[in-house]
Amino acid sequence: MAVSNIGGGSLGRRRSLDAEINLVPFIDLLSMCICFLLMTAVWSQLNSIPVKQANGTEGAASTAKTLDLDIHLLSNTSVSLTLKGAGKAPRTVQAQGKDAESLLQNLAAQIQFLRGSLKVGEEISAVMVTPKSGVEYGTMVSVMDVLRKNRMVNLGVVPVNPNLSGD
Repeated sequence: MAVSNIGGGSLGRRRSLDAEINLVPFIDLLSMCICFLLMTAVWSQLNSIPVKQANGTEGAASTAKTLDLDIHLLSNTSVSLTLKGAGKAPRTVQAQGKDAESLLQNLAAQIQFLRGSLKVGEEISAVMVTPKSGVEYGTMVSVMDVLRKNRMVNLGVVPVNPNLSGD
């Protein structure tokens, strides 16, 4: 009867656990991850819009009476503006247009009208934009551009809930 040793070598010797690892690909991968992280951080800073928090933790900096402006985007050509706060009855105006350009012109005129109706010491502190379901994203951004051109910086967007039927 023949006996064969399949494992090779003598029975008392074990394999060495030392193995050489090539670190160059690992260093290349690590440096690419760091470069990607840095480029992403720079890119996100380039595309950010400086917006202050409209409601919340910051205390009132002045003694002016603050009013809130709610803007409801009813369609791509119709906007409702409601000015409320400071113990006053809400004041609502509409801005409509045949197309997006005429809507934005009418919206700017209505904002100037509301600003002109403010009393001394009153100011609009926060603007909340609420788009109705089906309003195009570009329309909402254009409305927010008009608001920023009219020196309204405390902007907020109320997200649309498609599960609600009351939109």
